[in-house]
Amino acid sequence: MIRAVCFDMDGLLTDTERIGLDVTCHLARAQGFPVTETHRGAIAGLTLSRAIALLQEDFPRLDGAALRARWYDETLSAVQRDGLPLKPYALEVLRALRRRKVKLALTSSNAQRMVEAYLRLAGWEDAFDLVLHGGMVKRSKPDPELYLLAARLLGLAPEECAGVEDTPNGVRAVKAAGMVSVMIPDLLPCTADCTPLTDILLTGLNELEAALFGGEP
Repeated sequence: MIRAVCFDMDGLLTDTERIGLDVTCHLARAQGFPVTETHRGAIAGLTLSRAIALLQEDFPRLDGAALRARWYDETLSAVQRDGLPLKPYALEVLRALRRRKVKLALTSSNAQRMVEAYLRLAGWEDAFDLVLHGGMVKRSKPDPELYLLAARLLGLAPEECAGVEDTPNGVRAVKAAGMVSVMIPDLLPCTADCTPLTDILLTGLNELEAALFGGEP
């Protein structure tokens, strides 16, 4: 029985994955490096640290520390200027699961300042029973550390939890933690190597409640 649902944030609840990706590419180009659409596709769905490391394979002189220092301010500035874009049915699914008395956790690899800012902008300060960010663990997704921490702090066994993700690396983390893995793809599809790790594949958040609970009242 599913007693808790753990949500990724960027690309799943908030339509911010592409914003962060655009900022990463813009900042690398501002340093004079010819970042292409191929590079953009390669770093999609990665944490900022992994994205910088991958770009540095092609551009060894890329100043990762400088990019990182500007990334948070520029991404947050874009969101504050244009508004925080929510994914369709994000608010509705959180309300529906809350009515079912299901525990809700946010399990984001993003930095604390970004997670807190997005929650504030969305008006979700009290929407989750537990909020975790990337600074709370040593190893980011696809390592399961963040999801194992969520289960422990919720006081539940991993198999009592579902983890909802939009990227293959996120799904790998959920599955490695022993949770029910749900994928709702955003920028990246459910790849062939990810399919066996995905217990439930959906097209939108509006399908989540029925997929997890069926006709249960």
